[in-house]
Amino acid sequence: MAFSEYENKVVRCTHCQSGNVRRRMVKLQIAKSEESRTESAADDFSNDTIKDETARKGSRPTTDSRAVERELNVKFLPALVCIFGILYMLTGFHGWLVFFVGLSGMWLLAVLWIYILERNLSIDRKIQLTWAMVGDLVPEELKITNTSRLPALWVEIVDETDSLDTPIRLVSDVNAKASRRRQTVHLFNQRGFYSLGPTRLRTGDPFGIYTLTLRDLHSSSVLVMPPQLSLSQLKLATGGWAGDRHRRRGIIEREFSEIGIRNYLPGDSLRRIHWHASAHKDSLMVRQLEAATSDDWMIFVDLDTAVQFGTGKDSTLELAIVIAASLALRGSKERRRVGLALVGPELVWLEPRSDPAQRWRIQRALATAKAGHRSLSELISLASPRQTATSIVVTPATDTAWVAASTPRYGGNSTMALLVDPAEFGNGADQSTLIRALSRKGIPLARMPRSLLEEAYPFLAQGDREPVTSTEVGTRYSQNKRELWQSMS
Repeated sequence: MAFSEYENKVVRCTHCQSGNVRRRMVKLQIAKSEESRTESAADDFSNDTIKDETARKGSRPTTDSRAVERELNVKFLPALVCIFGILYMLTGFHGWLVFFVGLSGMWLLAVLWIYILERNLSIDRKIQLTWAMVGDLVPEELKITNTSRLPALWVEIVDETDSLDTPIRLVSDVNAKASRRRQTVHLFNQRGFYSLGPTRLRTGDPFGIYTLTLRDLHSSSVLVMPPQLSLSQLKLATGGWAGDRHRRRGIIEREFSEIGIRNYLPGDSLRRIHWHASAHKDSLMVRQLEAATSDDWMIFVDLDTAVQFGTGKDSTLELAIVIAASLALRGSKERRRVGLALVGPELVWLEPRSDPAQRWRIQRALATAKAGHRSLSELISLASPRQTATSIVVTPATDTAWVAASTPRYGGNSTMALLVDPAEFGNGADQSTLIRALSRKGIPLARMPRSLLEEAYPFLAQGDREPVTSTEVGTRYSQNKRELWQSMS
């Protein structure tokens, strides 16, 4: 019932159709627009769909999970069968009857063969890892199952993903009431978000009359994160304490400094009560706190296209992302709260947090990061003036516009610049002006050389890898200590 129909629509009893019915539904419970009614119905439908999918788990694939195509290879076969049938009826010659029965029987057998394989042939893909680092080997197992009494004389498997440079393409056969397994290994040389699937399976009847194509619409994703360096020799500004500031680290790990006392107000925490001052003034007094500089890190990554040089993995963009990923790893090991800010096609702003999932949020954002058209100064200006985390700026820029934006506007947050030298990537730009500006502002800096890329991507200098055996895959898997097989379906 729409909101506008509430007073006008006649309500009748469902049993006796009487109009003397008390309205028990209030207006606040009625959808005020058709859009909200549609959204509510969509939510209900989604919940029902989830329940139905859970109930169907483990059953035979449905048309929703795969697409089926049947192609007649011998286009003239129907016409040829009709011609032989007509010739036999006109002439009565038994030779035409032999051709008619033979071709018809072959055609019928091919139809039945394809129909049975369609209902009993399936493919299952399993991967060991749902995330990997650049240069890691990701093993995958493909299993083709035939539950019918007829064999699949040939089966072609093609991965239709557009995110892999060399998708899977295999040809095999599957006997009746049997299955066939194939082991493959994916080597990811570039960070990003990769999709494995959908998968196309092609087979046919023994006579070559029909070709059956089954498309498994399921897909699985693999997050390939950028390489991470230790950066143990890099000295970073960690934020300090001045005057009577002292750290108060509790469950939520916040740092404060006391700037005075004030009268108690309803809602103030009892922990902030200053008992000595309260006894002296004969009234409850609480400590007035101010956020102080912490040892948390907020990493700003400059993805502005205008300041990037180089191409592919040999670029300032890639080096900046590798440095940011390495800093996030180091901060996690040092039990710091780490945040990330970058703007490419989309804005990513992750406030410093200490929960274990924060590391994966940062790595996912860096794995899919691309260059954008927003400057570093615009990105830094989005930061809260009360930010207390140490700002670590990673940039290949040569201009000084962002230096003023990074100057603390409130409190005592510190800033450090990690400069990627664009001159090492074939550009004649000079960062001396930027270095002088940072020195005048008292902002510490460090130069990040291009050699870090060679350390991050050592496998690029080795050329193509040799084929990896199953023993080597098992060794690598046991060293990584990651979770067991995860099905894609």
